[in-house]
Amino acid sequence: MAATHGRFIGRVGGLAVALGIGAAIAAASPTAAAEDTPSSAASTGTEASGTEASSSPSSDSESPARQRKPSRSEVETAGEDRDARASERSDGDADDAGADRLRADEGPDDEDPADDERETPEPADEEPATAVAAATAPTATTSTAATPAKPSDPDRSPAAPVSPLATPQQLEAERIATETVGTWPVRLMKQVLSAGWRATAAREYRQISGPDPENLVTLRRAVDEYALAAAFQQQLLNSMTPTVVAQVAPPHTWYRQSVGGSRILYDNPDTVYRFMGVNMTSTYVIRGRFTDAHPADTNFSVLTGLSGITADNLSGRQIDIGPDGSFTITVSGEAAAPGQRNHLQLTPDSTLVAVRNTLSDWNTQSPMTLSIERLTGPRNSLFSQLGGFAIPGLGPLVTRSPLLTSLVSSIPPMKEPPPVLRGVFTAVIMALGLGQESKYIKVATTDAETGERVPPNVLRDPSRNAEFLATQLQSAGYFHLADDQALVVTIAPANARYFIVPVTDLWTITGDYWHQQTSLNNAQAVPDPDGRYTFVISPTDPGVHNWVSTGGMNKGTVSIRFQDLDLASSQTPTLTSAVVAVSDLDSVLPPTTVFVTPAQRATQLTERATGFARRFGVPS
Repeated sequence: MAATHGRFIGRVGGLAVALGIGAAIAAASPTAAAEDTPSSAASTGTEASGTEASSSPSSDSESPARQRKPSRSEVETAGEDRDARASERSDGDADDAGADRLRADEGPDDEDPADDERETPEPADEEPATAVAAATAPTATTSTAATPAKPSDPDRSPAAPVSPLATPQQLEAERIATETVGTWPVRLMKQVLSAGWRATAAREYRQISGPDPENLVTLRRAVDEYALAAAFQQQLLNSMTPTVVAQVAPPHTWYRQSVGGSRILYDNPDTVYRFMGVNMTSTYVIRGRFTDAHPADTNFSVLTGLSGITADNLSGRQIDIGPDGSFTITVSGEAAAPGQRNHLQLTPDSTLVAVRNTLSDWNTQSPMTLSIERLTGPRNSLFSQLGGFAIPGLGPLVTRSPLLTSLVSSIPPMKEPPPVLRGVFTAVIMALGLGQESKYIKVATTDAETGERVPPNVLRDPSRNAEFLATQLQSAGYFHLADDQALVVTIAPANARYFIVPVTDLWTITGDYWHQQTSLNNAQAVPDPDGRYTFVISPTDPGVHNWVSTGGMNKGTVSIRFQDLDLASSQTPTLTSAVVAVSDLDSVLPPTTVFVTPAQRATQLTERATGFARRFGVPS
């Protein structure tokens, strides 16, 4: 152990010296060139695995007893043959054994006894969850494609659906992220975030007397999910070994592996989020294929720094797609060639490519397969491994200087960073959450133009967020409703081909949207005869088809997203909102409003759960 620490300290020292000398020389003569390497030496593909997988997201128990929720189906799992797994994992690594090891640790940040009753993802069986991840993890940085595994359950058909998200790289990233959030730096930062977010909420929601007990119970879950998201991002920031990682996802159990949620900042229940690390010193190629009905909206966004500002974007309508649904996108610091459509241009501070598959019909649309390969650029380095290209100021400085790039590339990466080191860098990323949470809560509580506080239960016409949601319009607000009250929202979609009305808690995170109808998009809802849509948001079920449940919460936030905008149209979406008593709904709803029986509601919820399960490859 001492020798390992010594080598690490030596490499960090060498890196610091190289940066210091290089910065001085670069200031006088920025003429050196970075070494290019072929893709076989520094690339990682994440083509969809053929290994069978299944999943069932866990339910969050913040919904009170008055909110009826269908019981979950028993979690089915698939993966490698048990004997094969045992032989491939014969070393019995104690650090990785057991499904419980893959859950987010519960430590000193356990602040509320009521939180202990919250449901968590259950392990699929008693076998080690990491066995499958280890057996399928990539052994080199070249592009890989897994072969189909034998079904572990003899009653399952070999033709059972496989999720495009179930890649060996994804499973390995989940294993590492879950290990990382158990380290002491992350656990300590979770306490800091919890205290900071609680203070922010008391200030920003003072018009509704701050968070209520239900939202205080969900605070720890929100912090846990933010921590896991940061642990994923820590891995992604090594852009010399890029991979495709799905995150901003709910808790799920698959491949004998239980994974916590990583939802943050008004996550969209319809959207599958995937991310890839990039930097301008290298060139990349992204390959993918739509395997069935195209999603309602697809976007490839180049993000800068750690705050997620959009520098470039390609929508699904802009890219050229082959007859078989496949496509290829080049990524580099150069502008697109004349006539070239499938290209993303990087800037000196580019860090990630974010991919959003927005599924309006959960039962027919699936996430596309996706992989990335680094074609040219400097060799992998400790600087890149530690996320150096994402450090504000330093990252762009190195990127702009071929000499500095060459110097930092002379210090090789560690074979496997210690978990505590990953924890330190994850904690640094988490620290940004203090400002990010405040910023996004203010989207709901504050008028961006005047800076004045917005009262609860008021939704304004949508506007454009110039950062992460640069390709969308958004109407955000917060609600405070009694059990017998409802917020009636009427939307004229205008040039938006897709929109969604989701409910989030006061921490801007969704709840159990796979078992409860806490969101509805325009494909799931019934329109009014005039083309508008009327929704009823309430804690209790009013029997309306277009009901958006609050999940039983009396306080929360709403962030209505408008996407796939028709830029040729001058008309933009508009909306109105009003609070009414549930008993008075008949007098304010359109006469053509569609109502449902309890049996029809149950069918609606069953179809919802079945459609969502397709994302994780659960057989119907």
